Parts: sequence; structure tokens; C-alpha cells
Amino acid sequence: MHSWTAGRNNRSAVFPRRVAMDRWTAAFVAACALTCVILWPHHGSALAAETVRMAAFDYPPFYYQENGETRGIAAELVIELFSRMDMPVDIKMYPLKRALNYLEVGRKDGIMILIKTPERQEYAEYTAPVMTVRGLIWSASNRPDGRVHFDRLEDLRAYRIGVTRGYSYGTEFDELLKNMNVNVANSDLSNFRMLLSHRIDVFPCNEIVAGGLFKQYPELAERAVPSSKSFIEWDLYMGISKKSPLIHRMPEINGIIAEMKREGFVDSVVSKYVHE
Repeated sequence: MHSWTAGRNNRSAVFPRRVAMDRWTAAFVAACALTCVILWPHHGSALAAETVRMAAFDYPPFYYQENGETRGIAAELVIELFSRMDMPVDIKMYPLKRALNYLEVGRKDGIMILIKTPERQEYAEYTAPVMTVRGLIWSASNRPDGRVHFDRLEDLRAYRIGVTRGYSYGTEFDELLKNMNVNVANSDLSNFRMLLSHRIDVFPCNEIVAGGLFKQYPELAERAVPSSKSFIEWDLYMGISKKSPLIHRMPEINGIIAEMKREGFVDSVVSKYVHE
């Protein structure tokens, strides 16, 4: 009898503590749940408050550095696009290889003005095309035999050709270059200067890049002439990292790109940076 009473008294002593602890635990869990509801970022509002992290690479007139800021055609398009989404944007320049690596690992949200390749599609989704540019064959206007024209890429085998280090000119052209008389330069500007000094006969170059150089160096403009036919046409896109939350807003981004093109905004930005 005594031991049962003692046990009952012990249980009576412990029970109020347990009730109090259970009540405290419940209150703590409820507070945590309320905090999570208040602070947990809803997809739309959180993304709108975050700064979009864009990578860029040295590729005038699409990207270049001026007074510590990233400028150029692509930079203006990026800023306009995200301003229409009420999203601040930060653009930083890197070597192209590093910019692509940052896109792959999700350290950057996107890169404006990319060519779509199977390798890049493994880690990036692509918007609708932002613009299409032509690759033209340039020759010197005072070339004794006149400007160079071609019907097939094979026709270019007869010429000394300049290329820029690290560039791809499309799968077919890259393969042809392996068996051509090729001079490699470190920049497009160097190749144009070699073209005009007749150290090479032809130089393949994107028409917008050439136009940007001609605006910066007007003395080149009248002395280099393009072929009437392009050797390739590139669609240029914005690539978005598959690890970026922007991936969920792709339809909205594509809609704004279409709007910017329809309004003539893309063309007006390009015209600011190229020689007329």
C-alpha cells in the first residue's frame, strides 16, 4: 500500500512538468511554423527582389569594358529585358570559358548572346533567338583581283585566310580550315589590319562585329568589303543556367524578347554600335 501511494505521488510530481514541457514544445513548434510562413520566400516575390547575376565576355561590340563598367549591345539588351520584369541585374565580365563554367555550376543565372551547342544545352536552357547575324567573307577593297566571292566554301581554298584564335566558324568551315593556308591572329582587329596590308586574302567575320570595329576605326570601313553571300548565319540566344530560378520564368522572358524585337528596340540598340 505504501509503495503504491509513493508511486502515485511520484507520478503526480512528474506529470505537471511533462504537461508544461509539452505545452512549451507545442508553442515553440507553432512559433517556428509561423516564422516559416512569414519568411519562406514565395517563388515570384523572392525572385523579383533578387539581383539577376549575368556573366559577360569580351566580345565588342556585344560586350566591352569602359570605365570599369560592362557596356555594349548585349549589356543594353540585358538591362532592358530585366527592367521590364522589375528585376535588378548585375553584369560581370569574365573570360568566355569561365563565364560558361559559372553558368554550368549555377554561379551565374545567364549569358546574353550565345550560340547554341549540344555541349552547352546540357547545362543551359535557351530563350527564343534574340537576333540572327551573318558570317561574311571580307577582302580588301583595293585587292588587284577585286573582292572575293564564293559559291561554296570549297572555293575559298585558293586564298590565304585569317582566323581569330579560339573562334569557331561553324562545323563545316572549321573542318575545311584544317587543310587551308591559315594565319591565326589574336583579335578580329588584327585580322582586318593584316587583310588591308595584303598579308591575308580573306577573313571570315560576323557582320555586327565588323560593323562595331568600323565604327571604332573608321579608316577600316571603306577599305574592307564583304562577300555578297554569307558562309553561315548564327542565331544568338540568351542561355539560362538550369540551376537558376529564372528557368521557371522562361515564357515571360521569351515574351519580352519578342516584344523588344517587335518594337524595334533590338535593332535600334545594334545600330548605335555599328558603322552605318
